[in-house]
Amino acid sequence: MKSAAAIFAAGVFARPSFAEMAKHPLAGAKLPPWREGCFRICMLYTGRSESQFLIFPDGTSMLIDCGDTGPLKPGEEPVMPILPDASRRAGEWTSRFVREQNPNGGKVDYFLLSHWHVDHCGAPRRWKDDAKQASARSCPRSGIGEALDHLDFGTIIDRAWPDVDYPVPRTKKGEREALALIDAAYREAMRRGTKIEKFKLARDAGQIVLRHGGCDGFAARPLCANGRILRRDGTILELASLGSPNTLSDDNSLSIGLVFSLGPFRYFTAGDFWGNATGPDGRRKNFEDVLARETPLVDVAKANHHAHCTMPLSLVRALHARVVLGSVWSRLHSQRSVLRNFSKARAPFLYVPGFMPKRPEDAGERWLDAVAHECREGVHAVVDVRPDGKKYRVMLVAAQDETRRIAGAYDFNTYHKGDQWQ
Repeated sequence: MKSAAAIFAAGVFARPSFAEMAKHPLAGAKLPPWREGCFRICMLYTGRSESQFLIFPDGTSMLIDCGDTGPLKPGEEPVMPILPDASRRAGEWTSRFVREQNPNGGKVDYFLLSHWHVDHCGAPRRWKDDAKQASARSCPRSGIGEALDHLDFGTIIDRAWPDVDYPVPRTKKGEREALALIDAAYREAMRRGTKIEKFKLARDAGQIVLRHGGCDGFAARPLCANGRILRRDGTILELASLGSPNTLSDDNSLSIGLVFSLGPFRYFTAGDFWGNATGPDGRRKNFEDVLARETPLVDVAKANHHAHCTMPLSLVRALHARVVLGSVWSRLHSQRSVLRNFSKARAPFLYVPGFMPKRPEDAGERWLDAVAHECREGVHAVVDVRPDGKKYRVMLVAAQDETRRIAGAYDFNTYHKGDQWQ
């Protein structure tokens, strides 16, 4: 079996390589527990939500988002399979994974909500069978509200709460409903002693810290939030300055974005960040094009907005990620035009969307060889970064049950060792 270093030595994507790399000694084994000193990134698949669970090198833990789109009515947007099954909701499946893998069990140091959409926080009015339960509960059992039944958060970091109309009023019905759930969940969390903090967009924010002993070489750097981008020089760019403030009326464009690093390794995640503005000159400006000028090269990136109508070529090239993680709950996600951008950028990448349906219209697409074949059945993606940050392993864990069986694994060397990000 060729090594990842040999496969990518020339920086050129070799089509057969990932199928060969998947023949890993760990294939078929159970997901090993997190090891002290390592940085673990878990992108969870439920078919109804986006959730990431991170374990920092000293055991500090963070859950990013815990959503639930709720059951859809006949004729609504097509959806992905619910995994493991529909006996539990997305918030409970997510919480069970977290409790099992977290070195501190149900005690999670941070919950970070990227933005106020139901697939990231929960859908309060979708669950009709909750009507009776809701009267006896302080918050609906959906998404973050359900996670509170199973997890104990130390600090919750939100983009703006309690200022729910920052930076511009939330007028969309779906967002107002999501805010009702968020408000109830946060108040219940505070009643239990959890701190709620507004996300700090600053180079030396010091908001996300290691709480269990610390570690050299690990950092969490803010990148964007609330329609603002942190430039490399430490100044703030207001996206509203590019056009009308109404361009920020969709909460996606207000998503929190960060870059986590351990030594030379970097991970990019920015919720559903996307959007555009039409300036006074009539020219359209893409927010992700602007973000591309301020982000560093990374090794692993989460695709913005489920790889739907996002990730322009400028951002793909700026990130130059070798592994791209996706979170999908609709067959409209993993859009062909987005994945074509990854191929056009000529960056060697492995795409792990969690679940990838067989779509006849994709036949012949160049990027198909870069999709982890394990995603045809549904997987959680678990990335383990070595303590020195020089190597990392991507383990694709079967999502059909809770055995945590590794369906395939891929080993990589950290790629962008020479990039300096001030």
